[in-house]
Amino acid sequence: MNPQPVLANKLSSFKRSIDHLPRPKRFTFPYYYTPHPLAVTAMSELQHYLATQKEWKHDFSDQGKMFAVLVVETQQGELGYLSSFSGSSVRSKLPDESDIPNFFVDPIYDPGVDTNSQAQWIEKKNTLDTHILSLTDNPVFIERKARYTSMKAHAETEITDGQTALVLNKAKRKERRKEAELRLGNDLDEQQLKAIIHELGRQSSKEKQELKLIKNKWNQLLDELIPLIQDTETEIKNLQQKRQQVIARIADEKHKSCRFLNREGELKSTYDLFNLGRSNQKNEANDQKAPIAGSSEENLPKLLQTAFQYGLTPLALGEFWWGASPYHQIRQHKNLYPVCQSKCFEILEHMLEGIETDESPLKQTPSLNKELEIIYEDDVLVVVNKPAEFLSVSGKYISDSVHARMQVRYPNATGPLVVHRLDMSTSGLIIFALTSEANKHVQQQFINRSVVKRYTALLEGLLNQGSGTIALPLRGDIEDRPRQMVCHRSGRNAQTDYQVIETIGHRTKVDLYPKTGRTHQLRVHCAHSSGLNTPIVGDDLYGFKDKRLYLHAGYLKLRHPVSHDLIEFTAPSDF
Repeated sequence: MNPQPVLANKLSSFKRSIDHLPRPKRFTFPYYYTPHPLAVTAMSELQHYLATQKEWKHDFSDQGKMFAVLVVETQQGELGYLSSFSGSSVRSKLPDESDIPNFFVDPIYDPGVDTNSQAQWIEKKNTLDTHILSLTDNPVFIERKARYTSMKAHAETEITDGQTALVLNKAKRKERRKEAELRLGNDLDEQQLKAIIHELGRQSSKEKQELKLIKNKWNQLLDELIPLIQDTETEIKNLQQKRQQVIARIADEKHKSCRFLNREGELKSTYDLFNLGRSNQKNEANDQKAPIAGSSEENLPKLLQTAFQYGLTPLALGEFWWGASPYHQIRQHKNLYPVCQSKCFEILEHMLEGIETDESPLKQTPSLNKELEIIYEDDVLVVVNKPAEFLSVSGKYISDSVHARMQVRYPNATGPLVVHRLDMSTSGLIIFALTSEANKHVQQQFINRSVVKRYTALLEGLLNQGSGTIALPLRGDIEDRPRQMVCHRSGRNAQTDYQVIETIGHRTKVDLYPKTGRTHQLRVHCAHSSGLNTPIVGDDLYGFKDKRLYLHAGYLKLRHPVSHDLIEFTAPSDF
């Protein structure tokens, strides 16, 4: 292999023989795939390097990274592969990463390199920053604000004291008047009583007038100071608004300078791909999706960029995690992962234009030949035992679902039918209500958490405790849907009880009792390091792929919506 000199450090030759491996007919569908044998070989070689290398000092046991390989064909028909890791790979900008090996592909956009246009806007921002700082740090402005704050505090204290005294004195005057009225005819005559009442009224008027004078005094003092402060604050606010506009322009210039190449040599920037110019226009409905930070630092865009720059043909992709998992997300060491669709979809629509990819497994219908087992049926309720890999309700690409089949089976049912759902990969019991009234009744039981649910799962490992409770708050990972993440700051409360049933070799069978119903709750609670730290077998999101997800909803107890009797349903797992 004789690659171009600039590419020589980036393109790796296979160290093992690949003569027996067929070439891919189509490029890897990036969002859900089983890697081609060539990609498996390339990943194995990169993993061997990572396990034995000494030049890169990064501590993967503390902070892991997502790596990827792109199998490519040169213009001479020879095979090799490019390597990448997600995130910034600008060596000069990472003090602890200055020893990054040279064979990893370069970034598409270098945040340390400013274009002329960016530099001009950055200079404007710096000028505004200096001006704003000169105003906020001005000693006169600071002294005026401090004086205003002090005066306002004194004013509030004096006015409050005056109002309190007014209330107390009013009560005393009322008491004196009552005493005087009781003395009328004894040691007080009418004339003397009138004199006392008149004096009490005069005191009241005097105190009110004194309080009014106090308020006027402070209002006058504060009113003299307020304009002096407001003028400066208004100027600062106007400058800050201009600064935000300049920052937006800098971001636009950066998006314009981050340009992606496709096979035809066509360049499109982030600005173009996400139609940012249109979404920034005034009076325009701003429903355009904005790029997620770090989109250009994902592996596949960087790998394709290098391949197209040097005339290489992409053949197959493989992506894996190496090292410790982040706390909030769940990543398994050496496990394979798809490309992050949330970050890369618009970019890859352009970069992969004209390249035939494998059929999307997400559009295939795995439930076509599967039958639904009816566990229970009456006039208002139906309980179904759903097989694994069967949608509860129809999706974007797949119309076949338990709900769709229930609509056909019960054409006269009223209401939405669906009461709750199971993940597509989870098997087990689902309840459907045949009337609107029954639906509301049963759904309210789920909302009130009075329905008893038991799941059975097979875990990829052994547990130290026989039972316990997991409490980890969860929220959606907006950067990597549909994955969920642990978030103690903004996550929703999620709790699961567990009980070990038996150990089977190096695996553990458990019963899981969710006390809340968060998306992927059981899967995350099992896999997370602060949970059971043992993923469910076959969990392709939080663990490792297998024949199926070994999670089964096997028990439900609730009240019948008509008779209100407690009813129980059981469907044993098949594992």
